Amino acid sequence: MRRIINACVDACKGKLYNVLFPMWMLILFPTTWLMILPGNFLIDSLVLLVSMVAFKMEEKGQCYKKHILPIYAFGMLSDIVGAAFLWLMAVVLELGGPYCDSPLVTVPAVLIAAVLIFVLNHVVTFRKLEGSLRWRLALIFAIVTAPYTFLVPSSWMY
Repeated sequence: MRRIINACVDACKGKLYNVLFPMWMLILFPTTWLMILPGNFLIDSLVLLVSMVAFKMEEKGQCYKKHILPIYAFGMLSDIVGAAFLWLMAVVLELGGPYCDSPLVTVPAVLIAAVLIFVLNHVVTFRKLEGSLRWRLALIFAIVTAPYTFLVPSSWMY
């Protein structure tokens, strides 16, 4: 099985290289935390506000105050889990050298984070909302706020 995975990784070399962002960026350039944390909070806020308007929710201010911190925390946790998956694939299984360099590894990392965002928001954050609204909000956050930066080619960085 490992030979098959390594052959697939070798076949994908030169096409898409993973930056392991934010993991290596945050280690090499700690000041990026100053952009990442408020940036994620702003994106989560914008998605929540637009969703509340689109779904014509009542009491937007109270809903925002109640939900934004769990949404933000679960989003960051999910990104960390996705980055941990990338690290596991790169370091422990030695796929693609020190950096995972294949969409066969980066796409599953994004999907893992997106599914975790959905599950945590559906089960915990929006648990008191009615069924279809709860499902739609969790799905919107999973799709819109997934860590797509894992797919950014490292060649863009140098």
